Amino acid sequence: MREILHETITILNESSVYLLLGFLLAGVLHVVLSRYPQITALFTGRGQRGVYMSALLGLPMPLCSCGVLPAAMTLRRKGASKGAAAAFLISVPETDIVSILLTFALLGGTMALYRPAAALLTAVAAGLLINMLDRRIHEKHMAEHHAGDETACGCHHDAREPDRLISSSEGPWWKRALRYGFVEIFDDIVAQLFLGMVIAGVLMAWLPGIEMVGRMEGSLWSYLLMLVIGVPVYVCAVASTPVAAGLIAGGLSPGAAMVFLLAGPATNIASLFVLRGEFGKRVLGIYLVAIAAGSLALGLAFDAFLGSSVTARTVAGDHRQHGSAAWEVAATVVFLTLILWSFKRTNILRRMKIGVLKLLPGSSQQ
Repeated sequence: MREILHETITILNESSVYLLLGFLLAGVLHVVLSRYPQITALFTGRGQRGVYMSALLGLPMPLCSCGVLPAAMTLRRKGASKGAAAAFLISVPETDIVSILLTFALLGGTMALYRPAAALLTAVAAGLLINMLDRRIHEKHMAEHHAGDETACGCHHDAREPDRLISSSEGPWWKRALRYGFVEIFDDIVAQLFLGMVIAGVLMAWLPGIEMVGRMEGSLWSYLLMLVIGVPVYVCAVASTPVAAGLIAGGLSPGAAMVFLLAGPATNIASLFVLRGEFGKRVLGIYLVAIAAGSLALGLAFDAFLGSSVTARTVAGDHRQHGSAAWEVAATVVFLTLILWSFKRTNILRRMKIGVLKLLPGSSQQ
């Protein structure tokens, strides 16, 4: 239990700053996109331009896989397609300016150039696939509607639904941004986000050490193991870089390390919980398959054509062995305070209690 608590707090310390930044960015995006519809048009519409623009926009942003969620949901509620939002969700956490520079310092220029290019390809492929699925679902619903089965469609919503949460237009822009970022969209996703982070802490406490992968050099199992490790755990783009350098220095192939660098930051249990609620199970399945297939294919391709050019210049120790900085702890305190405030505001604990009571034996007779 102590290890689970320790890992959960570690995840909070590492992610709270980025989460606070992400919710703030979500609020600013909401205000800007409301004020300038011509910007919104770049990410919306029936074509695939939104997927490409969202993927490009996300590459330099310094947000983690949790911190990007509120910003992506804001784009979605401003009219971006599910594919565009998914492309943004993938490209943002997989790379940023800091992680690219750190990759260059630890692993050389080849890896530093290949990493953002691979992230962009993965994001675009996932976005296009998700839009294709969403279009087919929409066409099926429309066919049912034209056949006269209006009740089957019921209250069908277009794939590019408008804002579900409308902020007040009164007051200065920064107040509207804070309200949207830290009240409206915060209340909407924070419970699922926090639950996912706790589950990620459980996984991190129980997950065996990854030093064993160095013994699998040249084996397909090393790629698959890095994928299995990278998908559920929380690791940001910057923090994953020294881990990858250490693994390469320990004998892991650069391509297998690339799988970890792509899949690890783009996914974690917390973000998957939110995505399932926002996009549904089928879209989440495509999202995961695209990341997994893209990471494996790009990792194998890297070893086949460029792997011999990479050596780890510095073996950096696991970032989890170092204590958290004071500003990280302060950000965690602020984030937890906002969570408690949100739970009180939405009365979520009482609703959870009622839900549990309904599942108890004999509750149906009450």
